[in-house]
Amino acid sequence: MNDERTFDDVASRMSLRLRTVADMLKGDTSHKCTADVGCDHGYVSIYLVQNGISDSAIAMDVRKGPLAMAENNIKDYALTGEIKVRLSDGLTELSEGEADSLVIAGMGGKLMISILDKKDIAALGIRTAVLQPQSDICLFREYLRDKGFVIIDERIILDEGKYYFPMKVVPRDGVSGSFSDLEEAIALLTGVCDREMALKACNLYGEHNILRRDPLLRDFLLHGQEVDLAILQGLSEKEHPERYLEVKNSLDIISAVLTLFD
Repeated sequence: MNDERTFDDVASRMSLRLRTVADMLKGDTSHKCTADVGCDHGYVSIYLVQNGISDSAIAMDVRKGPLAMAENNIKDYALTGEIKVRLSDGLTELSEGEADSLVIAGMGGKLMISILDKKDIAALGIRTAVLQPQSDICLFREYLRDKGFVIIDERIILDEGKYYFPMKVVPRDGVSGSFSDLEEAIALLTGVCDREMALKACNLYGEHNILRRDPLLRDFLLHGQEVDLAILQGLSEKEHPERYLEVKNSLDIISAVLTLFD
């Protein structure tokens, strides 16, 4: 074992994206055990335990290679007693009551939906999850709402030129109060658009990012606006009516959200 790494802060080896994902799991008290699905090098699990965010972790991956690397890193940080490694396709090898929190980061949105569909995380005993899809983010937010989960926090991250949207999620029965952040964001946006468009904006960009008027969200929207305008210039409304309408609707939503930054 490399003794120097035992005392090394693993954060220095992690991307901004992964550090943010791990930090979002923080609460008033530490979690008993976190299931880290798609653990790759195991740094998220190590960070969670090293910083007292979770008492223990289960580093899980479907691939033997990354799991072996994670196991070596866990040994180097002298955390083999606190972090287990487990070969698992998503959550298939996680038993009920083993973990009270969950991290899934860096996978495509549709793959993450498939993982969450195969096992009911609330039934497993998961009370808090941080989920960061790489794609199909609007679809993923819609899926979470349809499945009875509430996004209680979200961040927008710019890391090495790419934008990421990690979300902190809990079962709906774990949220108190009747006026949700989603409804607050919809109410804010209905001053400039109808409710349907306001909900679409929340699914696209995240109600918490909208309510915070996150400066990174403004940058993301301006970039999207530039791309959509370029696409629209190359389209004929008569020859490509569906695609033209799709891009026009996207621009309308972007414009509606950007008014909040004026």
